[in-house]
Amino acid sequence: MFQHKYKFLFIAFLAIYSFLNIIVLEGDRLFQAGLPYNYLFWTILALTSAVWISNLLIQKYLLQYWLQIHPLLKQFVASIISVVLISLVSVELTELLLGDPFTLTRQNFLLTFAFTFRVNLFLNTLNAIFFFNRKYKEKELETEKLKSMNLGSQYERLNHQLNPHFLFNNLNALSTLMHNDLKKADLFLQKLSSIYRHISQNINEELVSLEEEISFLYDYISLLEIRFKDSLLVNIKIDEGDSKLYIPPVVLQLLIENVVKHNYFTIEKPVKVQIKQENNKLKISNTVQAKTQDVDSMGIGLQNISERYKFLGESIEINHGQDRFEVIIPLIELQ
Repeated sequence: MFQHKYKFLFIAFLAIYSFLNIIVLEGDRLFQAGLPYNYLFWTILALTSAVWISNLLIQKYLLQYWLQIHPLLKQFVASIISVVLISLVSVELTELLLGDPFTLTRQNFLLTFAFTFRVNLFLNTLNAIFFFNRKYKEKELETEKLKSMNLGSQYERLNHQLNPHFLFNNLNALSTLMHNDLKKADLFLQKLSSIYRHISQNINEELVSLEEEISFLYDYISLLEIRFKDSLLVNIKIDEGDSKLYIPPVVLQLLIENVVKHNYFTIEKPVKVQIKQENNKLKISNTVQAKTQDVDSMGIGLQNISERYKFLGESIEINHGQDRFEVIIPLIELQ
């Protein structure tokens, strides 16, 4: 506090207040005899400045020693010693300048010391308030940093769940194709490599543009066409050219993969998926042809998407009907 940029204004205000206080309160004086007002004001201003400057020097040079002692305690004890010295010097000077009855007597010293002690106590109280307020703000900032780091690590963990999940599913599909059609398996591997490169490059991003995500989705759908031919039909209706809309990476791919995982489909009875944009939302819906056996979701999928949107302060909507399953996800608008 003592190094505050407005310290001279504080000193002047405190000196004026103390001067008016002594004038108004009869008996509250610096000496046994009353000083003329002009001498009284300059004496009070000098004493107030001396107390402030002594505390400033203590804070600047003394607090770096004896670190095991609380800084406020060191400040207060050292300031009392300085106040005693300031009071002695003050009475000595008034004796030299004004003579009797402003000599160095026990009574004059105690009156001057009582005044400087009150000023010092007030300043140290303010300094304690400044100190604890600053510490509180530092702790608050530290808490926010830790919270941000924790959220960031959790978000990164959610993102990195996608890599093994995506690779595991498609390596299984590749293994099947290698036994049935080597030409398709080679094409599948090339597309898988390209898609996996895209995922690796964007997986640590919180958001990617909708345009980029749709472009990636078309590549992923072409991968599915190799595996399922016309048994999985995906219809995409997106407003093109809006570059301000963003989405967490690989979300649409996860939703399509969720459809594949939980439904059976054939060429005779395909599953139809529609991705439709409505203002700042995407509706991803599909016909339900649920598999009779339970499918292990590995904790990924919808829960992962929901958690990632929570980090962005958004939420997804899931509508599960008998014949249709729908997920509505918000699009993030960046200015």
